[in-house]
Amino acid sequence: MLALTVKDRIPFFYGWIIVAVCFLCWLIADAFGFYTFGLFIVPLSEEFGWSTMMITGVFTVRSLTAALLGPFIGRIADRGSGARWLMAGGVLAAGGSVFLVSRMQTPWQFYLYYGVIGALGMIGFGGLVSHTIIAKWFVKMRGRAMGIASMGVSISGLIFIPLNHYLISHFGWRQTLEICSIIILGLAFVPALLFIRRSPEDLGLLPDGVDPDQDQDGSGSNSDANRTDQSEDSWTLREALRTKALWLMLIAFNATGLAFTGVMIHYYPYMKTKGIEPDLAATSMTAYAFFCAVVKIPWGLIAEKMPVRYCIISVYLGCALGLAILIYTQSTPFIFVFAAVYGLSIGGIMVVREVLFADYYGRQFIGTIRGVVMPLNLIAMAVGPVFAAWLYDLTGSYQLPYHIFLGAFMVGVIFMYLAKQPNRPLLYERPVFPPGDQEL
Repeated sequence: MLALTVKDRIPFFYGWIIVAVCFLCWLIADAFGFYTFGLFIVPLSEEFGWSTMMITGVFTVRSLTAALLGPFIGRIADRGSGARWLMAGGVLAAGGSVFLVSRMQTPWQFYLYYGVIGALGMIGFGGLVSHTIIAKWFVKMRGRAMGIASMGVSISGLIFIPLNHYLISHFGWRQTLEICSIIILGLAFVPALLFIRRSPEDLGLLPDGVDPDQDQDGSGSNSDANRTDQSEDSWTLREALRTKALWLMLIAFNATGLAFTGVMIHYYPYMKTKGIEPDLAATSMTAYAFFCAVVKIPWGLIAEKMPVRYCIISVYLGCALGLAILIYTQSTPFIFVFAAVYGLSIGGIMVVREVLFADYYGRQFIGTIRGVVMPLNLIAMAVGPVFAAWLYDLTGSYQLPYHIFLGAFMVGVIFMYLAKQPNRPLLYERPVFPPGDQEL
């Protein structure tokens, strides 16, 4: 019934509701995550006497657990109502994980609550599922849709960095996490459960809000509806794995993923070694989140107009420049220059990377493809924080790991340049599958 009447029930394309819910889920995702995890390193170390490597190791367990789940989650997200249950369940797992961490007393509890249960939350409503859904709902306007939804991550940083810093300073880390768990569950669970749908076809619609009742114009050419729906040639997983571009992309993503997580998770301890006060470090990170937020929609619009591969190369070059500023300058104002340059660059990566996958391989099997290749990327992201912690414990300085991260961005530039969009072989015929079916 909903599939027959949704077009008449709301005065705009339902896909923008999908974007809004994904934005909301991303908004609460960093209550205790990528931006804010570093704020808890010092309090946990002071209370339990744990080393930096032991604390950041939980982030590695979290990423590896998510990597193991990726192939299964991706296939579920491509089928029926799987995406809706994944996102709603992910919010429950995320909120429960944060609350349990607030009650932990031992390392094994920390690794179970945040590393394993938290991974269920991260994979359930994180980039794999939400970006898969958006890629299915949009084709022509995919870049701006991705940009709007992913703004939630950066705005999350704007909210939770100062909020968590204040709460930890005044109430302690345990009560801070209790409050975060309430926010996660209170804001995102019901919208995810009620409004998420896998694809526009499930509601009798077409991508981008094209009118599904539009018929052919009688001259033999397809209508706008058909052109929008057929403008992408969807590759199966087996076909995608045979392309050189996919493996070159993964090398680029792995190199830069190592740097992304390593730089951000250790940012606050690194600032401490440079003599930067915690309040100032938190302020600079808030500025970084602001620049990440304001640039997401522009990056999305740019990705609709120019080859997305060049967008990613520009992102990596900007990240390298920003990180070089952070490493080679000692003056306090330059941490805000870093925040601007790095934020304006890295703010686009969530947008352009997901647009790249969908543009290269289409939307029908995008969840399955992303679910299988994502574990390879998450392994590098999992290694980054532990690798930096190990080198810091070994050398007593963050200079070596941060220089390695700088080099990793340049590796990403090289391999992304080589990852040209694949073309099908001539005279190739592929099978046609009913909607929702998968072919490995």
